[in-house]
Amino acid sequence: MNVAFSRAKNGQETCSVNGVLLHSTYNPEQEAKRFVTSLAFSFAPHAVVVTEPALSYCAQFLRQRFPHALICAVRYDKAFATTDKLWDIVFDANSNLSNELFNALGEEGVCSALFASWKASERAYALQHENAWHEIKNALIKSRNVLFTRSYFSSRWILNAVLFCTRVQHVALIERGNCPVVVAASGPSLASALPYLKKFRASFFLVAASSALSVLAACNIVPDICISTDGGFYALAHMLQFNTLLKKAPIALASEAACVRSLFATSSFIPLSYGDGISSALLERCAIPAMHAERNGTISGTAMQFAQNITDAPVFLCGLDMAPATAFQHAQPNMLEQSASSYDRRTATKETRISAARFSSQSLELYRAWFQSLPDERVKNVFRLSHHFHYAHELGALHDVDFSFFEKILHQSPDMPRLTIQHIPAAKQRMSAVKSFVKEHAHSDAWLHEIFPAEYIAWQHAQNEKERRWEQLQQKNETLIAKIARLLR
Repeated sequence: MNVAFSRAKNGQETCSVNGVLLHSTYNPEQEAKRFVTSLAFSFAPHAVVVTEPALSYCAQFLRQRFPHALICAVRYDKAFATTDKLWDIVFDANSNLSNELFNALGEEGVCSALFASWKASERAYALQHENAWHEIKNALIKSRNVLFTRSYFSSRWILNAVLFCTRVQHVALIERGNCPVVVAASGPSLASALPYLKKFRASFFLVAASSALSVLAACNIVPDICISTDGGFYALAHMLQFNTLLKKAPIALASEAACVRSLFATSSFIPLSYGDGISSALLERCAIPAMHAERNGTISGTAMQFAQNITDAPVFLCGLDMAPATAFQHAQPNMLEQSASSYDRRTATKETRISAARFSSQSLELYRAWFQSLPDERVKNVFRLSHHFHYAHELGALHDVDFSFFEKILHQSPDMPRLTIQHIPAAKQRMSAVKSFVKEHAHSDAWLHEIFPAEYIAWQHAQNEKERRWEQLQQKNETLIAKIARLLR
């Protein structure tokens, strides 16, 4: 682009791109003030995002009108980077803009943002403008979906946390070791690794996602730890038939994750806390020690970070395909496949079902993008491990290795991470602690915001139906409180 800078009649700098004026040739500052004044909105925005504001005259007026909002710009052209300091955040339209917006603002921030376009830039940068607003749309769709997913599952997560805090009996934490840690996910590539995992089993520490339990059990491979963060039905389906295996392998469990109730009496648990929100606060109130975990859309991401926290040695990820497969989407046997296959019929065949799953890859794309975005420093000692499996996609800085590489780094006498049993208060004390916590917080803004985020934001943004939305929010909350009360009887 041919960017030409000149002086307006009032002496301020102005500019044009390929002959298209981006600012007034008389008074650019006054033009910017009128632009900000013209912005229409029906809520208090968390952030104001302006696409290519060029020389950024509007930034000061945005701060005056939105003193509590983040003031952000989306750059089409680095020629205007000298004014970037006037903004709280500057996004590059030539990068993965939808991910950048989501990572910086979060789903609530994106859904509560006011997006505006500097009109002159639309004409001067037509292609960049079209691409940027397509990315903004993607960020809004992703944020909306995440928000509604949270609203759908948050009540279940809180009920799971209450159940965990009141029913768990055996708690342990883990001391760091120096042996390699293998994380087993359930992608089809796991099958290629099974003979070698069995061969070298005594030389590494094995962390298994709950979805990989059936595959490992079929090969008589017992994991050192099972990890689960899933709050819904699928986690239960994977655990249900492996009570015996899970008596041998402690379960690293997010307090808000679903768990087969009978396991609370028979298995040891390593509580995982994300360090925020009601679930973590309940663990603290009940004096249940926990290990830190990081929230992630996929269990594999949380498991990778968990593995990094328990060893000084390399971490290897098996079954991390992050792409649709041409046949089964998981290594076999898989509990969900066994359940789904019972519904296969001549008019609704297995092949039809498997083929449909092949194309439902939006979640995998999001998870894959997260791994691909990890910086080198974050995964410098993490590898994707298989026996010469041909992956459909690379995972950025996370390198693919085979078992010849794996064998070279094995210790003769590995120092395995060790479990240490933890004392926790009696069940009666924990029950009382949960009751008092719910009584104190169940009608607070923080409670409503966390458990019903979509409804809470809709109520905040509403103008004409604010009272009705508030009543709906209260009704949902009372239903949840009643369910918690039944668990605490």
